[in-house]
Amino acid sequence: MQVKQVMLNNPETLYYWQTLADAVDVYQRQQVNCAPVLGADGEVVGIITVFRLLEALQQGTTLATPIEEVMDRKLVCIHEDTGFDQVANLPIDRLIVLNEKRQLSGVLTRIELIKKVHRALEQTEHQLAAVLEAVPNGIIAVDREGDICQINPAAARLLGLPVAAALGQPAASALAASGLHRYLVAAREDRLHRVRVGDRTLAVRRSSITREGQGQGEVLVLQDISELEAISSELSVVKSLNRQLQSVIAACYDGMVVIDGQDVVRGVNEACGRIMASPDAPISTGRRLQPDAGEAEGQLYQLCRLVRDSRKAATIMYQTPAGREAILTGSPVFNEEGAVSQVVINIRDMTELRHLKEEAQRATAELQALRARHLAAPEVVRQSPAMQRVVDQALRVAAVDSTVLITGESGVGKEVIARLIHQHSQRREGPFMEINCGAIPENLLESELFGYEKGAFTGASKEGKIGLLEVANNGTLFLDEIGDLPLGLQVKLLRFLQAQEIYRLGGRQPIKLNVRILAATNKDLARMVREKAFREDLYYRLNVVPIRIPPLRERREDILPLAQHFLTGFNGKYGTGKRLSFAVCRLLEGYAWPGNVRELQNLMERLVIMGEDDLIQPEQLPLEWAGESQEAGKALVLKELLPLQEAREQVERQLITMALDRYSSLRRAARALGVSHSTLLRKAQAYGLMVQNCTDVV
Repeated sequence: MQVKQVMLNNPETLYYWQTLADAVDVYQRQQVNCAPVLGADGEVVGIITVFRLLEALQQGTTLATPIEEVMDRKLVCIHEDTGFDQVANLPIDRLIVLNEKRQLSGVLTRIELIKKVHRALEQTEHQLAAVLEAVPNGIIAVDREGDICQINPAAARLLGLPVAAALGQPAASALAASGLHRYLVAAREDRLHRVRVGDRTLAVRRSSITREGQGQGEVLVLQDISELEAISSELSVVKSLNRQLQSVIAACYDGMVVIDGQDVVRGVNEACGRIMASPDAPISTGRRLQPDAGEAEGQLYQLCRLVRDSRKAATIMYQTPAGREAILTGSPVFNEEGAVSQVVINIRDMTELRHLKEEAQRATAELQALRARHLAAPEVVRQSPAMQRVVDQALRVAAVDSTVLITGESGVGKEVIARLIHQHSQRREGPFMEINCGAIPENLLESELFGYEKGAFTGASKEGKIGLLEVANNGTLFLDEIGDLPLGLQVKLLRFLQAQEIYRLGGRQPIKLNVRILAATNKDLARMVREKAFREDLYYRLNVVPIRIPPLRERREDILPLAQHFLTGFNGKYGTGKRLSFAVCRLLEGYAWPGNVRELQNLMERLVIMGEDDLIQPEQLPLEWAGESQEAGKALVLKELLPLQEAREQVERQLITMALDRYSSLRRAARALGVSHSTLLRKAQAYGLMVQNCTDVV
């Protein structure tokens, strides 16, 4: 700062011949306490001050006295370009300031200096306040005592701290709520810190205030980077999407080419080179298409021009040099002005699609043939009236879509009857699916039946899975061992039977289906309903048309026909010529067959495989089986004559006793003896046999 910046410019002057009264007029008019005195040539010869004038009046001088008699002739003159720091400490109240020509330029007085400096300080303070207020970043200044000496509105807004409440307060307490007080330590200097304050993210930098090597305080500069973080996050998302898009294009099985408005290829995937297989010049990114560069490139160029001219998608066929048929489809991409900025060309290899279609047709034909063989009307071997009635019932119910409940012991052929019903129904062309409700764990059975959406549970397939009910749509679903269906799934199955719609696991949209249900069980569902082990409403929904298949011991007329049927099948399978002897036939007819038809089938296969001679004899039967069969097949031996009535009663008593001992159910014992339940109970009571330990379980 120079003297001329703080001096009183162009002060009013007096001449040495003027009077003290003229000096008083200058003081009053200019509001000054001194005035320079000039000589005849205009040079400064002295200075008259208020104090010198008052002193002269006290000594008896009048206002008419000339100024030259009282003025102070001892002058200190300085140049106007002198630095202020050179005169600031001089013990002089007034200085005469001269210019380059040694003419009066101004006067520097202590009072005027104070006024000038005060105004300069005020101006500087106002400018600093305006600058701090205009700065968008927050600024907090802390003095050496640790008090906040300056805080701008931006900082107050970011911290929610009023300026008036913060000024003069200890920074440690005022900034504690925001956590910024810990950034005032020297270790945090010259580093950019990321701080979360409320819902804002701030970047904080600390700087020290020093003067002459001494620390005067600290300054914290705050910058709100919330929007920058949001933009950065969006940019990261855009980059991620761009990488994903590039990956999708690269992994696309069809060829893809992106061409800009100058016919320059901006993107191409590997599938394009595989399909087009241009030997002339491979299509690569950054290369301009030329109509005469090659056949493949010429086709792309023509399609690109066609799309630009028509401003809509266009498709052409192309025969590649390798003999492959390709469909090229170009689609326009419009910019903001509505002009075609890019053309995206999709290249599909129809040769491979045609091969896939032919393979699918062959696979479909093979599948239909396999289905026809699999679902061929099964041969139900039957000679007994009981089994004939079962077949008649099955054929009668096949003509309608009613739900059928097939009951019977294990191994009696419930699945055969279910297939017979499906094959003779109007759904014979549809699928026939079967599931054993007791063979699949409960936690998997629901997903097998109803399917699930992707991510429905831990370990679920990413693509989801359709259930057997959907697979069986427009066909038949056979639920074997329905008695083992968990109660939780019974509710969902009941809902399906009522509404013919399902929800996949994790799904929210109902799926309408058209499926016929055939159910089978070897359990007494009625007893399970009474014991609350099976839902009553589901039982009546399933038991629309009940079909009971009698056990093999109740239809002994079918034993030998079934045995011969299985024997013929296994002879053809294993290339043998086994035959049953008469004694074996008698043993087969006399055996109780607890495993029913399945046990008979397994026995025939064992005899065909293990028999040494073509004629199967009794000794070839399994020992544990043969002993029981021979015992059961022995003829009754009488040692003396008895009346027929007495003999009949003895035989009945023995047979009833054996049946009650072997079976724990009156109904099962009655079926084994070929009589009704009431008849067996009546005869047992007539013979005095104990039946209280027997139950009515079927």
